[in-house]
Amino acid sequence: MSSTMVYSMVYQMVTDPQKYVGKRIKMKGAFSSYFDEETNRRFFGCIIKDALACCSQGLAFELFKPRKYPSEFPREGSPITIIGIFEFEKQEDGIGFPIIVNARMIK
Repeated sequence: MSSTMVYSMVYQMVTDPQKYVGKRIKMKGAFSSYFDEETNRRFFGCIIKDALACCSQGLAFELFKPRKYPSEFPREGSPITIIGIFEFEKQEDGIGFPIIVNARMIK
């Protein structure tokens, strides 16, 4: 797929996740991480930019085999490939987010 199509597909996954729940996903992008102080949880992401590199979309992922952060992870922005199962994680407040679970990360 072209970079525009990939960006569009990820955008659709984020805005209409129910279509993709349970499907195997493989995506290439840039590694990102974020620590949420409210939940005391670190999130990892795979970020994809559009063709003009002005906008980005990403999906959170949870590794099948946990690793130590930061020593066993790539640097922020490094290219990665994620393979895993697309899910939608609901939070206590009823709001949720898409996440790739049981993921393998390939540098």
